[in-house]
Amino acid sequence: MNKIKQTLTSLCVGSLLVNTVVLAQEVNLVSIPVPDHKIEQESLHFSQPITENSLSPFVSQRYVNASDEYWMEVSGKELNNGLALNISQPGALIRLSGKAAPENNGLQAMSIDPESIELRKDEELLASPFSSKVTKEQLATANIFPNSSAVKLNKNVGKGTFQLRVTQSLNSEDRFMLNVKEKGSPYQLSYSAPAQALLANQKFTFDMSMNKSSKSLDGATHNTFIKSPSGEVQAVAYQVSGGQYSITLPDSLSSDANASLGGLYELHIVSQARDATLNVKRNGKIAFAIAQPTAKMTGEINVGNKQALVGLDVASEGRYEISAIVSGLTKQGKSKQVMLSRSAHYLQPGLQNVQLKFDTAILKQANVIAPYKVSQLRLVDQSRMSLLEQQQQDLSKELPINSHM
Repeated sequence: MNKIKQTLTSLCVGSLLVNTVVLAQEVNLVSIPVPDHKIEQESLHFSQPITENSLSPFVSQRYVNASDEYWMEVSGKELNNGLALNISQPGALIRLSGKAAPENNGLQAMSIDPESIELRKDEELLASPFSSKVTKEQLATANIFPNSSAVKLNKNVGKGTFQLRVTQSLNSEDRFMLNVKEKGSPYQLSYSAPAQALLANQKFTFDMSMNKSSKSLDGATHNTFIKSPSGEVQAVAYQVSGGQYSITLPDSLSSDANASLGGLYELHIVSQARDATLNVKRNGKIAFAIAQPTAKMTGEINVGNKQALVGLDVASEGRYEISAIVSGLTKQGKSKQVMLSRSAHYLQPGLQNVQLKFDTAILKQANVIAPYKVSQLRLVDQSRMSLLEQQQQDLSKELPINSHM
């Protein structure tokens, strides 16, 4: 049983890393070759008991986040010459991290000595602008932010536009990430997405808003781009309809090898707003996966006492997992969710009814009886490590009690 659990868990990477999406039945399936890596062909089944308190990991939820920071990539030349820094919250934390440059054989830029960081306001050099400084060695000891150093602003320097400069001699072309974290700031970029598992060429919908104490700031501007698992960056334009933002995934992502190997992409949001005399900057990012539509659920499902038969339309040969939360009736006649069941099968293309097997011992221990129902039905292409579909509604069709199931 432990071996079965381990196998199922290790193969459904896509369903564990990202939230889910409900697919339209008219999606056009694609026929693509079986991946080169070895794929288990034996059917496996696993069920585990659940409680109302343990349901959240298995239920589709909207991704919601808020950012009180911004970051930008800068060169060694820019840091030596000095660059503008917008601060909206006294006591902000500034971190500088040397990046590895592919054109330089992957060598990292040198680390920056925090003693060499100086700050000006209105072209006047500030005598003691930092309340604390953290070196590369100190951050490395904490096992966070490799090749980085940081300084924390004294609260008495206030807020506004400053000029940051590094006096340490840096290679002009070396690249650094400059991160400004403004903990406690009333200014935040709020953003959310209903799904983080997408199909190739599908629209990615999301919300974003620059806020001050939860009130939207007028005149905010946003730029969006996609960062691939390989680090490649591609600018994308967004559309707005009914207050909802969306981008169409570029065609180039559909042919990206990472799209079929469970790689995670990132939608980056770069926002700016002005409030009175303050320029406020914020960055955010949403991780998402892209799946090729290799199979889909037909909507046909029949539930019996020991299993459910789920209708699938498979276009590409491979290994697929179906899972669902199983409910039964209590002695009081109320429906109760008691079990998560998973079944994985190696399937050939075509329309077929696939078995989702129940663990009857768990149902008995939970003191529930038939008729059973399933919800949160999920389809995963295990061979390509991608989540294809999750349907949140109850799809059960009760079978006669004398069913052979």
